[in-house]
Amino acid sequence: MEVPGAGNNKFWVLWSEFLGTGFLLVAVNWGGTSLNTPICVGLTVMVLAQIFGQISGGHFNPAVTVGMMIKHRHDNVAFNVVYGQMIIVFQVLGALAGCLFCTTAFVIFPQDDKKLPNAGSHYITQLCPVNGCNDGGKLLFKVFLVEVVMTFFFVSFVLQIVKHNGAKDMPVNAMCIGIALYAAIQIASGISGGAINPAVGLAQPFYMKIMNGHAYPNAPNTRITYFPMYMFGSLLGGALAGGFQRYIVETALARGEAAQ
Repeated sequence: MEVPGAGNNKFWVLWSEFLGTGFLLVAVNWGGTSLNTPICVGLTVMVLAQIFGQISGGHFNPAVTVGMMIKHRHDNVAFNVVYGQMIIVFQVLGALAGCLFCTTAFVIFPQDDKKLPNAGSHYITQLCPVNGCNDGGKLLFKVFLVEVVMTFFFVSFVLQIVKHNGAKDMPVNAMCIGIALYAAIQIASGISGGAINPAVGLAQPFYMKIMNGHAYPNAPNTRITYFPMYMFGSLLGGALAGGFQRYIVETALARGEAAQ
């Protein structure tokens, strides 16, 4: 990928993405208990990018990985496509492991309540659009559109600013990426819920459905109608960002340099 030598350092790259994405899901869920999920996720990504950025690039997001694969030109395309897919698999596995670990701080035994706890209580974050997950899919297109646009916004910024391998401005870049993610989630959350990450969009809906049904069996069954919108919408946003950076931004920059 974009970190020189990453192709020859596969073990640590893959496990860095696994651990980083796992911590990200911890931030998603435990941060939700204080009603501050967007800022918790943004700050966590800032820290994780500083820790793992020089090893794997610090993606923790399949949309970023797809964007990087499209933006960066490689001689061995087949290898990098397979390698990118391996990274995405470890990101998804990390997200699932992070969800599982989060359970240690939540309700485990079945409760008698007939509704789920209010947002911000001592329970997992509910990734749902503004009308809730059980609205019959009334906002499918809107959720898909918001996830595409805001993931494009975030990934485009990451592809533009990212620098690794000891760059003197790495701490500043990590901080800016965290702020950009906070902005993207905050903007999207009032409509779609703000996944902005296919790994989150895949892991969180199934995790909360299983946990809701187990811990609150008398509450209405949580539907996963929107999970494809979260997963494929953010993937498309990442792919569009990669194409935008490669074919438009880089062309514009090259023309600008030539004009000088």
